[in-house]
Amino acid sequence: MSRQTINPLTRVEGLGTVHLHLDGEQLQRVELRLSEPPRLFESLLCGRRIDEVPALVSRICAICSTPHALAACLALERVLDLTPPPAATLVRKLALLGNLIQSHALHLFALVLPDLRGTDSLVELLRDGDPVAADGMALKHFGNRLQELAGGRLIHPVNLQLGGVSCAPDREALPEIIASCRHWHEKVATWQGTFKQIPEQPPAQPACGTPLAVASHDPLPLWGDTLQGGTETSDVKRYRDWLLEQSQAESSAKRVTGPAGYWRTGALARCQLQPLSAAFDTANIHANNIAQLHEISLALETVGNHCQQLLAFETSMLLQVTPQLQSGSGAIALEAPRGTLVHQYGVDDSGRIAQADIITPTTINQVAIEEQLYADLAEGVPHEQLKPRAEQIVRAFDPCISCAVHMIRR
Repeated sequence: MSRQTINPLTRVEGLGTVHLHLDGEQLQRVELRLSEPPRLFESLLCGRRIDEVPALVSRICAICSTPHALAACLALERVLDLTPPPAATLVRKLALLGNLIQSHALHLFALVLPDLRGTDSLVELLRDGDPVAADGMALKHFGNRLQELAGGRLIHPVNLQLGGVSCAPDREALPEIIASCRHWHEKVATWQGTFKQIPEQPPAQPACGTPLAVASHDPLPLWGDTLQGGTETSDVKRYRDWLLEQSQAESSAKRVTGPAGYWRTGALARCQLQPLSAAFDTANIHANNIAQLHEISLALETVGNHCQQLLAFETSMLLQVTPQLQSGSGAIALEAPRGTLVHQYGVDDSGRIAQADIITPTTINQVAIEEQLYADLAEGVPHEQLKPRAEQIVRAFDPCISCAVHMIRR
């Protein structure tokens, strides 16, 4: 028995290792180890005031700071029976959609495109004047700009608060955002062929795992109180019945399975759970790239519409309601760019966190990544191609390892 080790995994967020166990030329077993140091956020939150939580959880990950901050607000508002004003909800959606655009652009153009171009890094593509790479970075900058407008700053947003938001985006900037959405929507259509490329030999197997996302009739679900896994649905309050966590000695992240197997979450899963999903039904995991491009297109349309709605509000519009403290428990499922994110909190009578539970997309996807590696590499892949092909498969899931290791307790 021999072993090939990929350490570190490159062009992914965070530190991870893949071990490929071989018997001669035959792949026998795959291990994915998420080795980013744990940061104990769930324990850190206990005893904190509820108004501190959104800012604290945004520090779990810089790239994913907006989804974490917003999920905390929404879950705690469930505890307080609090409904933010309509204008505040629009601003929150703009922040989340800006995060989706910049995160998907980062993955597609900085992490995946070099594989499709046969180079080692985005730097080489930009140095050679690759127009798709340059446009992709400009699109990411647009997503950044949107997060700054709606979230107050690019990283660790300060505008997302319990009960709503602190302020509205600059009204004079909204027409510019609307025009930019039209421009980028046209550009996205020209990149379809680029990101439909996948490894040809051997053919990639269908994506492993049951698709999991927030249940929604909207083409681009953002958050909600119901989870959908395959054809089944469940109230997010009962998420522990669906997301079964186990600690692992060899990895800094918990392992998540379901009652009947394991899940897969992210852009491809969201697309597969939509009513008109035929194009993605039998897709392999590399179709996650084209699903992300599809979601960027949907997000650009939605951002333009939300900006028009905000312009229709009076400048004196209500943006935040004052929370009234009460004890209880609340949970929310939110679609982060990389997949379903669950935040759940218990609050005591003094308005402090008694208990916290956070389950991230990459934690949910860990089993699916291992299964996909085995399914795609077990047959017909030349020995020398195992490592580069394995890295491409992991990258297709767009893992965020920093988010996945936040929850380990001492």
